[in-house]
Amino acid sequence: MGEEFRLSLLEELIERPSPSGFEQPVQEVVRRECARYADTVSTDVHGNVIAALNPAGQPRLMLTAHCDELGLLVRYIDEQGFLYFSPIGGFDPATLPGERVLLHTASGPVPGVIGVKPIHLQEAEERGKAPPLKQLWIDIGASSKKEAEELAPPGTVVTRATRLQPLRGSLVTSRGLDDKAGLYAVLETLRRVAAQRQQLRAALYVVSAVQEEIGSRGVRTSAYAVQPEVAIAVDVAPTADHPQTSKQEIGDIRLGAGPIVTIGAHVNPRVYELLAQAAREAGLSYQLDPTPGRTATDVDLLQVSREGVATGLVSIPCRYLHTGSEIVSLEDIEETVALLTRFTLALSPGVNLIP
Repeated sequence: MGEEFRLSLLEELIERPSPSGFEQPVQEVVRRECARYADTVSTDVHGNVIAALNPAGQPRLMLTAHCDELGLLVRYIDEQGFLYFSPIGGFDPATLPGERVLLHTASGPVPGVIGVKPIHLQEAEERGKAPPLKQLWIDIGASSKKEAEELAPPGTVVTRATRLQPLRGSLVTSRGLDDKAGLYAVLETLRRVAAQRQQLRAALYVVSAVQEEIGSRGVRTSAYAVQPEVAIAVDVAPTADHPQTSKQEIGDIRLGAGPIVTIGAHVNPRVYELLAQAAREAGLSYQLDPTPGRTATDVDLLQVSREGVATGLVSIPCRYLHTGSEIVSLEDIEETVALLTRFTLALSPGVNLIP
């Protein structure tokens, strides 16, 4: 892995809570980073951060990753001081009981635990089943409704408390690597392209998009504003290198084997070939993801913005998506940055994007 990898930036992106609709803390970091390297930085009414480098160039390229993560929202507090919540994004309820959480308040984070009826008290028919979300609550140690409301009133946003932790080799685990890993990759690409600005002919727009986890809402509006001719969405994707996965269903996708490049209906064939060519010329490893239809990423809406966009999808392999312990390889992130940087610098005016 290259010495340029800025682990402190990835850690800071994860430390800043950003459930869909509440992305402001992480976008502060994004604006700070973009302001160091871009010509212009703006934030739209949805909260998308849009940075432009060489805006007069051709063609107009948009690199985007979503900055939002899964979260919870406090909706009700009972008389004993237990907090009930609704999910923000697609949670698997089986992953929540017993999880430690942070409630993000104006006075700072309040720690809590997601409570559930203990197995000792469960009826026979309840055992072995994931409890529905409505049977879970958050315990912050309050002794009354009044005390709990003073600490974390309804409307308080909640995230899992897990943070970035190294594993073996280049592997790290954390909540929110979906898609803080991709967000790091596009920010680092901006930095490296800016350092080689004399080679840049395209107009580069880097977008930190909001609300992907609840329907790709941010990329819809930001793409409409940027009007890119070419766009690459950067996200994470599940792997088939652990038990109870199927290579027959998702392909032989592994951690440490490089970024995943998608080919299929939502990807422009010429953009796919340009990405593959950039990887080959740089001697970079990459994995192929044949996806015939919907990708369940921002690229699905990005492709059909305005009169249409020539899109590509680059993903970082990730184990255990939408849990509090997602795993990625820093080497895969580094190679994603290298691929995006080479692709961006290779774009030239008049590039043929017609299939």
